[in-house]
Amino acid sequence: MPAPRAPAFGVALDDLMGYNLRRAHGVQKQRFGAVFGPLSIRPVTLSALGIIYESPGITQADLGKKLNIKRANMVPVMAELEGRGLIARRTSDNDRRAHVIALTPAGQKFTLKLLELHRKLEDDLARELGLRERDQLLQLLKRFRKLATEPELDNGED
Repeated sequence: MPAPRAPAFGVALDDLMGYNLRRAHGVQKQRFGAVFGPLSIRPVTLSALGIIYESPGITQADLGKKLNIKRANMVPVMAELEGRGLIARRTSDNDRRAHVIALTPAGQKFTLKLLELHRKLEDDLARELGLRERDQLLQLLKRFRKLATEPELDNGED
């Protein structure tokens, strides 16, 4: 039997930030899916409905900007929500090129239900972590989101 080697990454896998971020994302994805999957709601559709709820009359372009979603990728999201009878789109009175989005009465009722479920999911997370640690994690995640997506690393080549 060969002799054990030092940890491949210099530390145990469980002590790597990237590994833990990936695992934490998986846990959150499963938690979200357990609550919203039976309702056929994905994170992007929940976020879209929430923003439409808080910003009545928002344009499709402004919604895409708030969600950081490209225009072409907004089209299927809007089509899905419209197809489910949750939103209605109409041409803007001010700009014929823009589409104004509003929740339908059914969409309003459904969105309120989703927002309540999401509040309970967030409350559960705060209960599990504790408010102080939850706030710390949230601040760290916000900082992490600002990191360069293409880090400049010294690869040892001249």
